[in-house]
Formats: sequence, C-alpha cells, structure tokens
Amino acid sequence: MKFELVTLFPDYFSLSLRQSLLGKGIESGLFDIDIVNLRDYAVDKHRTVDDTPFGGGGGMVMKVEPLDRCLQALSWPRRGDSSGVAKRHLVLTSAAGARFDQEMAVRYSLAERLTIVCGHYLGVDERLLELYEIEEVSIGDFVLTGGEPAAAVMVDAVARLLPGVLGNFESALEDSYMNQLLGSPCYTRPAEYDGLAVPEALLSGDHARIKEFRRRAAIERCLMRRPELLEQADLTDDDLAYIRRLKEKDKTTR
Repeated sequence: MKFELVTLFPDYFSLSLRQSLLGKGIESGLFDIDIVNLRDYAVDKHRTVDDTPFGGGGGMVMKVEPLDRCLQALSWPRRGDSSGVAKRHLVLTSAAGARFDQEMAVRYSLAERLTIVCGHYLGVDERLLELYEIEEVSIGDFVLTGGEPAAAVMVDAVARLLPGVLGNFESALEDSYMNQLLGSPCYTRPAEYDGLAVPEALLSGDHARIKEFRRRAAIERCLMRRPELLEQADLTDDDLAYIRRLKEKDKTTR
C-alpha cells in the first residue's frame, strides 16, 4: 500500500511516522509513505498557497491552483473521470468531515493507495471539492492547528491493519471498536499484586471460558462507558440476555 501526505509542513512527519511498528513496516517494505510539499506546486515565485477569503473576515484559505496542480501531478483524475480510481481513496482533513472510526480504517486498509490532503487555516477553496471526488474526514469534534496530526492518526490506524505490520494480526482483530465493542480488560504477570488478583477465568487455560469472559467483560465495559456502541454491535441472543441481567443488577444496586 502507498500513503501520500500532501502538506505545508513536511518536516512534521519526518519522525512521527517512522517510529515503532510503522517504522519497521516501512523498512520492511510493507507500505510506503510519500510526503508531498504543497508549496512545490505554487504558481508564483513566492510559493504562495493561501489567500484571504472572498467576502472578508479573518483567517486564510488554501488556494485551489496549487492543490489542483498537486493532485494532477499525483495522477488523481478529476470528478467524472473514474479511470484508475479503483482501490484508491482521496481524503481531506476537515472539521466538516465524516468522523474517522475503525470501520473507516478497515476500509482504507483494503485499498492500494491513500492520499491525504492536510487542511489548514479556514479550509480549502471549495472549488477543489467540485473538481475532485474527495472524502472529507475529521478525527473528532475539536480544532487543531492543522491537518498533519489528523493525517498521522489516520495513517497509524490504517497501517497497523496491513498484513505483516503487527507481529500477531490476531491482536488487531481483538482491538477496541473492531466489533463495535470496547476491548476487554487486560492483565499480565504477576498474577497477584498488592492484594489484587487477575480474574481466575484468564488463568484457567480453558479457551472457551476465556473467550466468554473477554466477551462479557467487553460488553460490560461498553454498557458502562459507551452504551451507544451496543446499538450498532453484532450481538447474539446470549449477549442480549447478559446485557439485560447487567441492567437488572444495576437497578437493584441503586
């Protein structure tokens, strides 16, 4: 897979995406990351990439010309030309975008190419969205100084799902949100610390019992912290019965 990050600040990514498993993945040739400096596609000698908004007001707007020239150089077809866009995603980091989540990360991980344009200032000239099929994506309901941190988050979430990046892919399948559930509580050695013991089920060696414990612990954690996730989760009849018991127990203990 190939990642392309279009940015005004290429140095931002020089170290942040070359650490830990991502760095090893790049070294192993499991995926590539190209950092594209948007200023290289400016149309004037001053390498201008932003200007004041029509209609007045504070802030600046990213100009359409350098963005268009950049995407053309990256061989992205304009809207209406579907040639060569299969298994590709063109993304713009934007506060107005759809919320990035694990389902989106999985979808992107199945592509061959992910190009992320890092938004800045007030945003980009709206005509860019009219010229190209771009997915506007936000990582949360808060404001950043630029799209680079958001792009780094998305690359991290997507790249770790690629085959070979994680030493044990089973761990990715058990991640929080993979099944619309939070992950179950984790423990490691020692089995007892300061009077606190690891749940006996995890020490039993009974794989079916361990699986059941983790499933129920994840459901209970979801019910307490993120109950809205359960509305979208793929729940069995046993899961639903367990949720009803948890709710009844909660009523009796109030």
